[in-house]
This record gives sequence, C-alpha cells and structure tokens, in this order.
Amino acid sequence: MKGIFWNCRGAGKKGMSTCLTDMICANEVGFIGLQETMKGSYKQKIDPYQKFHWEWVPSRGKSGGILCGLNKYKFDVLGSK
Repeated sequence: MKGIFWNCRGAGKKGMSTCLTDMICANEVGFIGLQETMKGSYKQKIDPYQKFHWEWVPSRGKSGGILCGLNKYKFDVLGSK
C-alpha cells in the first residue's frame, strides 16, 4: 500500500496541482494526506477522474487545514462526518 503525506503550503501555485496529480497517477497511491491546505477546493484539480473519497478539515486562521483522500477502489468508506 502506498500513500502520500505532504505539507503542501503553496499547493494553489501554478503547476502544483498538476505535479500532485502526476505523482498520484504514477505511484497508484491508496491514500493521500495534505496538510496546511487552507481550502478544500484542491480535490477537483488533483482528482479529475474522481477515484478518491475526500474529507476536509478547515484551517483555523493562517494554519492548519487537512485534506484526506482514500482511493475508492482500494478502501471501503463506512462513514464520514
């Protein structure tokens, strides 16, 4: 099982979502954890084929924010908030 954990401050910069999408596809990851996301809208950019189930915890002020994704073909999601 492969996964990615990334402190991605600056993920909204040009080219970063493409870089992350390429990394996900090339490594066939099962789960993703992105820290310091500040917003949850990255999931549309990094998961264009909607292979992942996404959950997001918003930031408090200028720090925090976690976006987590589970590959729907490798995990069964039994519940979420």
